[in-house]
Amino acid sequence: MLERPISRAGWTRVSFGDVVRLSKARTANPEAAGIERVVGLEHIKPGDLRIRRWSDVADGTTFTTLFKPGQVLFGKRRAYQRKVAVADFVGVCSGDIYVLEPASDRLMPELLPFLCQTDAFFDHAVGTSAGSLSPRTNWTSLASFEFLLPPIQEQARLAEALSAYRSVLEKLDEATKSSMLLREATFTNAISDDSVIREQVGQLAKFSSGKLIKISDIPKFRSGPNIFPVVGGNGIAGYSGQRLADVPHPCIAIGRVGEYCGAVHFIDEPCWVTDNALYVRSHSERLRSRYLELCLRNLHLNGHSTGGAQPLMTQAIINRFNIPVPKLRHQDKIISADLNILNSIDHMKQRILSARGFGKRLLIECFDK
Repeated sequence: MLERPISRAGWTRVSFGDVVRLSKARTANPEAAGIERVVGLEHIKPGDLRIRRWSDVADGTTFTTLFKPGQVLFGKRRAYQRKVAVADFVGVCSGDIYVLEPASDRLMPELLPFLCQTDAFFDHAVGTSAGSLSPRTNWTSLASFEFLLPPIQEQARLAEALSAYRSVLEKLDEATKSSMLLREATFTNAISDDSVIREQVGQLAKFSSGKLIKISDIPKFRSGPNIFPVVGGNGIAGYSGQRLADVPHPCIAIGRVGEYCGAVHFIDEPCWVTDNALYVRSHSERLRSRYLELCLRNLHLNGHSTGGAQPLMTQAIINRFNIPVPKLRHQDKIISADLNILNSIDHMKQRILSARGFGKRLLIECFDK
């Protein structure tokens, strides 16, 4: 992974609090101070060191914790969610986020975020968290975490390797997102012919709700008699020994409630659909199943849900939309073009998984051995 093996010669055991300090900078009036961005735990994506989402100070905030570029944001509440990010702008953040920085020149700033991503650090944070519904760790507990600190020259070499890994991962992620935008644009262009008749979904397809199954009781991976995917709002949640009898093969499932309300999934094998999803029970012979799935996906149903804090998708909402119904041979061409792009996306996702595996092994070499 590195040009030369990591040597532990000269490494010293330190406590986290010996080389890292908790920033206590605050601003009582962020807007008056010219600060524009607010970051909450919901804006930090697990495994992604970049902050890609935020809210606007102008919309109102009670947060006063100040952070600056280069500082590390660590989610102290529900630490098992593994939320760590490096700030590249000035902002204020939730009190459930610690703002960290090196306490001296003994630790390179570039190495700190990777140290906070190690399994050992997260295990320590989770193990020292208190509270049942919303467990939190505290600074005193985090400061007691011990690890081996390399000499500064070795830190520079490790930081360079870890930064290169992060750069590759971000480029793969950006390429995947671009391909997903291309997928949507290609489909939109393919159905843009105004001469093609459009019909209501409710006249073309019939939907049913899935059935309750206890997700905690089923294995997460296919094994033994558990060969049938169990599909919920977020796709495949595990595997069961039985399929739901009324679900056709292939199956189009749609998230019915909660965070993944309106998400569309295509399962090309017999399956079980949970009560958190709807599924297409039947559809017109003038539609290919995969073409209908593309149409439903293109509707962006999550933006049309009801229910406020607990989003809900209903058959009535889906039924009222109009979709184009071209001839089957044209649908086949659309499906073929989409599958080509989808194969490319799947290939990049596999590369991302491979890169993440490399990064995890590299972190183990750097900190956990």
